[in-house]
Amino acid sequence: MPVSHSKHSAPMHYGRRARLAAFSLVASFALVAPAWAVIQALIPLQSLIDDSEQIVLLEVERVDPDRPSMTLRLKEEWKGTAGFEQLPVNLTGDKEKHTPKLLKRVAPRTPVIAFIRKQDKRSQMMLAFTNGTWFQVMATTDGKTTRWGFTHCEIYLRRTFRGTTEELQTVVKDVLAGKRKAPSPDTRAMAGFGPEIEAEAKAKDASK
Repeated sequence: MPVSHSKHSAPMHYGRRARLAAFSLVASFALVAPAWAVIQALIPLQSLIDDSEQIVLLEVERVDPDRPSMTLRLKEEWKGTAGFEQLPVNLTGDKEKHTPKLLKRVAPRTPVIAFIRKQDKRSQMMLAFTNGTWFQVMATTDGKTTRWGFTHCEIYLRRTFRGTTEELQTVVKDVLAGKRKAPSPDTRAMAGFGPEIEAEAKAKDASK
């Protein structure tokens, strides 16, 4: 299936000071060690949108809990050019041991919105979102080979946004089109995860 390229005008600015502050906070988590602390800084969604070099819609193609790993496929490019069509991700994770949590929240055809930024010539950071769950994926490049690895879920980024994937998609596209600014962070939002896929499916069935 061909990748959809969305065309938008330049993004609206949240404010130079806020954008620079958010970039500094995100950039401070560049990949220079095997494991990293969970991001606890309050990051406005507007700043995350402005400072990301690529924002893309991905879809989970397959999940292998035994390895553990998953493969993501590029569906749409909303900002910048991703430079990949398919993305294998090692799900081993770091000391936070969030892999079991994430595996309960991804499955084939699960949509994932990814905010990507280079940290240096050899590394990139992806902050990904699916249905209320944020998670971090780091990439390291050695020659022509780039390897992507899940580190942990970003439980505090629920203050940035904690709605559904469809709701975030609408917000991001509207912001990139210059239709509105992103909502402010919800400082009252509890750290945590979005619903598990099975639990979400049961809730939908019960509401019918």
